Amino acid sequence: CLAVSPAPAASAAPAPAPSRVRWDTPASADDGAAIGLSHPPRVMPKAMLQALRKREGKDAAVHLEADQVLYDREYEIVTAKGRVELRQSGRTVTADTISYNMKQDRVGASGNVVLTEPSGEVTRADYFELTGDLKNGVAREIRLLLADDSRLAAQSAQRVGGDRTDFDRAVYTACEPCRDDPSATPIWALKAQRVTHNQAEAQIEYRDAWLEMGGVPVLYTPYLSHPDPTVKRKSGFLTPGGGHNSSIGTSVTTPYFFVLDPSEDVTLTPRFIWPQKLRSDDDIAVDTMKHLQLSAEHRWRGLRGEMVNRGSITADQQSGEPRGHIDSKGLVELDRTWRAGWQAQYQSDLTYRSLYTVRMDTDRPWLLTRPYVEGFSRRNYAMLETMSFQGRRVIEDNTKSPVVLPHGVFSATSRPGWAGSYWSADSDILSYTRTRGTVAQRASQTVGWTLPVTTPDGQAISLTTSLRGDVYRSDHLTTMESDNVVGLRGVPQVSALWRYPFTRPGRSFTQVVEPVVMVAASPIGGNTVRIPNEDSLSFELDETNVLRPNRLVGLDRVEGGLRGGYGLRWTGYPAVGGRLGVQVAQGWRQHTDSTFPSGSGFHDTFSDYVGRLDIAPTGYVNLTNRSRLDRDTLEMRRNESVLSLGPRALSLTTSYGLLSSTRDDGSSPYPRRQYLTYGLNTELTEHWKASVVVSQDLATDGGTLGWTAKTGYDDECFGLTLAMNRYFTTAPGLLSGYDATLTVVLKSLGEAPIGLF
Repeated sequence: CLAVSPAPAASAAPAPAPSRVRWDTPASADDGAAIGLSHPPRVMPKAMLQALRKREGKDAAVHLEADQVLYDREYEIVTAKGRVELRQSGRTVTADTISYNMKQDRVGASGNVVLTEPSGEVTRADYFELTGDLKNGVAREIRLLLADDSRLAAQSAQRVGGDRTDFDRAVYTACEPCRDDPSATPIWALKAQRVTHNQAEAQIEYRDAWLEMGGVPVLYTPYLSHPDPTVKRKSGFLTPGGGHNSSIGTSVTTPYFFVLDPSEDVTLTPRFIWPQKLRSDDDIAVDTMKHLQLSAEHRWRGLRGEMVNRGSITADQQSGEPRGHIDSKGLVELDRTWRAGWQAQYQSDLTYRSLYTVRMDTDRPWLLTRPYVEGFSRRNYAMLETMSFQGRRVIEDNTKSPVVLPHGVFSATSRPGWAGSYWSADSDILSYTRTRGTVAQRASQTVGWTLPVTTPDGQAISLTTSLRGDVYRSDHLTTMESDNVVGLRGVPQVSALWRYPFTRPGRSFTQVVEPVVMVAASPIGGNTVRIPNEDSLSFELDETNVLRPNRLVGLDRVEGGLRGGYGLRWTGYPAVGGRLGVQVAQGWRQHTDSTFPSGSGFHDTFSDYVGRLDIAPTGYVNLTNRSRLDRDTLEMRRNESVLSLGPRALSLTTSYGLLSSTRDDGSSPYPRRQYLTYGLNTELTEHWKASVVVSQDLATDGGTLGWTAKTGYDDECFGLTLAMNRYFTTAPGLLSGYDATLTVVLKSLGEAPIGLF
């Protein structure tokens, strides 16, 4: 209804006040104050809209503002002209002229008519005719701007019930108008004979629709629907995909997305595989599963946690044996201190993921199952976990797979005390078992005291003393013939780290030179045959560990005797920005034993030389080089380099790696390796990008490991990506070949990945 209180005047007489007037009921004159706004925003939050409608009631008043108002008493018609605005329950209508027939409860609007919905939709038309409650009406030459800035235009439209609009001969696109030529044809548009926008169901439906690319029809569909922009997630079929693989054949996927509640959903993806040849000796169920892969993804995200569960199942195309995988990951906050999480990974065989192109959360060569609980405080940390592994060796011989049950750690650091010193305590418990092989339990406790000292001339010294005790109980040790072996170890240690940075400021360049020396001492002989070695098997000397008091990884092996290391760091900072850095170091030890393998670079009194080079100016050059040189011959033992040249318009990236065997006795898991990866990246325009990456094995019998080429277009409404990959494999059941995928993305309509071969 429209509440009016006109001054006495003749029929069709103008209102006497020349200024802008407002007509409404006194009780609702301050409705804007109820929500803090006299004019609601384009997009009203649901809570704000519900509060406004609850306050106004079922029969909400229509508020009118205009420059001039005419009232015809005989026909009871109110005509408003000049910057006219109507508002009701969050809806707003503006126009040059609005007339309201009080008898028929009809509103007519003409001249720059704009209807704004609380959801953010903006409708423009040459002419609108609406009921008094703005819920029903018709319009000509209508243009609709949705909440996500996508657009819909039609010759005519009919509004029904305030939550549904039918458009005739409509055009829809999510592309923004061209800035230079707004009338230019959009990249893509969907034209339909009839379009229905059901706001109650938040759905847009098309009938007899054509998809046009650059004005050229490319696809026809009798029916199409998609959620409107107010919907973040909605149940329904997703865009189907397809492809061809030389190992399994042609396949088509038809994913279905199901929303369980606002924080949880499930995606079911059946993959139909065309049989390469028909077999009649299988039963119907087995034969069906040979040509069907069922995949599912479950997601949940709440206020205190989240999880993602993925899985798939199928049958081997030859034997009919079941194949599949599981990949689950989650994290839940128990309170402000504690949280629990898990990662569970499994695959039926070694080649399943590669054959069916299954992507896991991590693409490591092994799979990990790990539930855990951990807690954090200001100076303390605690964690309890269990672990099991699956990889090539585990699949070939599952009896060798260790199961860690449990592994717990606790670390605590005291408040700074005398002269800034502090205490630390680290505890570790571990138990692992396997069907065949070493079974052991371990308990380790370390207590340390650290005193940081800074001298008046700028020297930084850190003095640390610690005492560590380990207890082991082991069965089936390869170094002992008897079972139930108990090993004890006590390791007192003292260490000192000295740094003396020198700075030379300059107008154009600032330099920092910092010599570093580390010295440590502990008893010799802590690595007895009664203690197994599970977590200290691998060691590679580099610039990150050469200056540590204990350079070994894990706890099963300790470094004893008098030892140390020294190095030099130089860093330069240009005034224009960027950074240059060089670091060299070498370790030494008084007592040489078999703690470090022969190929590790530290099998003698002095270690190999290790270094690092960083060149990162603000220009178009970025180089990182990490290397290890033989201490006697200066032969390169390890080299890892990454070089990037050029601007974003055209850049070259090269990665080189040289890794020597970690053991000279032939027991290393890999021999000497040398590889080179180089790629070219270009951004041809603001929207076009392309890249090529090639990987090569530089060994004597090596060659090209594979290459990937990718090009794509991406703008605010359309995306197109073509990717091709050349791969080689020696795994059973897999064929070397090519992968090519074409992915088309239409904003608000969906994404369609198509495997070409």
